[in-house]
Amino acid sequence: MKFHRQRGPARDPEPANPPEPMSDTLQQTPDDVFRTAVIFEAALGGLAMLLGWLLGPDPRTLLPELTVADVRPLGEGLLYGALAAVPLLVAVEVLRRLPWEPVRELERLSDDGMVSLLLRLSPSELVVISVCAGVGEELLFRGWMMPWMSGGHDSGWSVTTVAGLIGSSIAFGLVHPITKLYVVVASLMGVYFGVLVLVTGNLLIAIVAHAVYDAVQLIVTARRERDPEPSAG
Repeated sequence: MKFHRQRGPARDPEPANPPEPMSDTLQQTPDDVFRTAVIFEAALGGLAMLLGWLLGPDPRTLLPELTVADVRPLGEGLLYGALAAVPLLVAVEVLRRLPWEPVRELERLSDDGMVSLLLRLSPSELVVISVCAGVGEELLFRGWMMPWMSGGHDSGWSVTTVAGLIGSSIAFGLVHPITKLYVVVASLMGVYFGVLVLVTGNLLIAIVAHAVYDAVQLIVTARRERDPEPSAG
């Protein structure tokens, strides 16, 4: 990585070699962000499979068995997952309308360099990232970590199950350290996805709900940034 020093008239109060703004040193493009996001999310899924193989339990046991003769489990997972995303979308839309500074801080995230590049991607690319996030993160946090902390997939609604649900949800929030409020919101979403898995026994529903939520949020936010509403008056 090369650092480019800008030259200009000498000014006594300033140091001879002022630090360069970080944005000048990060020559990333939307394509770079796309590749990084896809690779990262895919790596999370791979990590879940590796941990399941080394330590157990296998996250794949929470996925429905599909056969050529019976694809109904796939259709049910897609349908119920899409429906399960609706409460999340409604709750976040209500949250973003609150006159609260931490919420406004989240709204300003679109000005961040990496987020700005992400929002310049096409809708299809945002959908791909969302699907990768749904698969990778749900395999890791709900497919492997939650049952691993709970002592197995068949532990029922015990104290250890609740501990696994809460522990994996907090871990999920902590890997989204965008703002303090975002960590809390992500943790609560983790609880929601975990409850979906515990109630249905079907990880596919949580994967689809996660992917649909991410896709809708990213596409809507990107459109708002490209076509901002005119100011009143």
